[in-house]
Amino acid sequence: MAIRYKVTERGTPGVKGGGSKKYYASATARKKIDLKQLSERLASISTVTEIDTIAVLQGLVHLLPEYLCNGNSISLGDFGTFTVHIKSEGKDTPEAVNATSIKDINVTFRPSVEFKKRMKAVDFKKHSLP
Repeated sequence: MAIRYKVTERGTPGVKGGGSKKYYASATARKKIDLKQLSERLASISTVTEIDTIAVLQGLVHLLPEYLCNGNSISLGDFGTFTVHIKSEGKDTPEAVNATSIKDINVTFRPSVEFKKRMKAVDFKKHSLP
């Protein structure tokens, strides 16, 4: 397992003209793994069929938003937890804050300790330019 990265130059945020520039590692474009590929792999390492795996994953696509929109966090054990966060406009008084103050909704994923531990086992490979 290796995450490929490239080197990018970035200026100082909020400084006109970018300020002093530094170089950072940045993950390169990744191949997207779709539902079919994921279900095929899950089926190959378990006793569940590919069709059953697709059905379960599709079920999650339908159920997760339902539970999240009802104010729940969703814990998937050693995988992690999904939660909803909202962004709103700032108001001068608590009474002025209402549903129209809310401007955006985000779903976040917080990986479990086990998930994080497995991710730390990764190697890195510098992407060479063509």
